[in-house]
Amino acid sequence: MKFAPRPLVLALAGCLLSSCGTTSSLKGTHGEAITSTRKFSKVTVQDLKLSVAEVGEKVTASKVYFADRIATALNKTGRFASVKRNATPDANTLVIDGVITKYVEGNPTLRFFIGMGAGSAFFESDVTLRDSKGSTIGKVKVDKNSWALGGGIAAGQSPQSFMEGAADKIASEAVNLAK
Repeated sequence: MKFAPRPLVLALAGCLLSSCGTTSSLKGTHGEAITSTRKFSKVTVQDLKLSVAEVGEKVTASKVYFADRIATALNKTGRFASVKRNATPDANTLVIDGVITKYVEGNPTLRFFIGMGAGSAFFESDVTLRDSKGSTIGKVKVDKNSWALGGGIAAGQSPQSFMEGAADKIASEAVNLAK
């Protein structure tokens, strides 16, 4: 029997590099699948709002940082004629906004040496996709936290890295609404 180390190593690396938690697919306001026939040629990503208990410099900056990551991920898809930040929408514009509900940097040293949730990092957000009139098309729920078993992987995880992955997922959902 021939041993195939490359697929095994790739699978193991994928498991180890991922954080815990999820970024949901685009859902309706009651959790149902989206069946929107509306298609958009443009997107504007608004700064997110904050609804977190502790507000510091990084937390405050995250409302712009996450929106920037979403806009960058959307631009990379090449599916929209225009991707702007905080622009005034017209009838052909998909509006993406939302609320950051949890942001905890945690302690990378505790994550590295102790693990088991000590020093965990968290990032949670409710991202909403709307039409230009403000009607909700759907929502994406972001609920991410650092790997609980600790070590170097968990120590390297942060709310910023969670935002990167969530932005890619949001962009992959939004392209389904592109003309």
